[in-house]
Amino acid sequence: MQKSTYRWLVLEDVNAFFGLMLDNVTNLVMLTGILVGVFHYPEKMVFLKMIPGTALGVLFGDLVYTWMAIRLAKKTGKTDVTAMPLGLDTPSTIGIAFAVLGPVYVATGDAMLTWYVGMATMIVIGVVKVVFSFFGG
Repeated sequence: MQKSTYRWLVLEDVNAFFGLMLDNVTNLVMLTGILVGVFHYPEKMVFLKMIPGTALGVLFGDLVYTWMAIRLAKKTGKTDVTAMPLGLDTPSTIGIAFAVLGPVYVATGDAMLTWYVGMATMIVIGVVKVVFSFFGG
């Protein structure tokens, strides 16, 4: 029996990339529209901090998931292991914009403080997810 090798790229990966990229870009456009259009948050903060920071975070997360998939494929000998896609989800994006970032900016008028509160909120959400992950089935 011939041993199969793990393929780094298949046609379905290209399809998945464009699907995930379009979804993430759509969410970023929506976030920008909500913050700038509804709450008059400074465009410069969105385009120079939020979008690049989000893009780097998604890239880092996707690279970690890819590394984990490769390790699992090597460990199990399976060739059909895939990385879990990581990106923005629409409900959270809308929720953070309307429930956290917008109200903080309206209340304070301070774009940097709003940015810091947003980052702190993301850390709290991450910690809550890690804690509750131990209770999932």
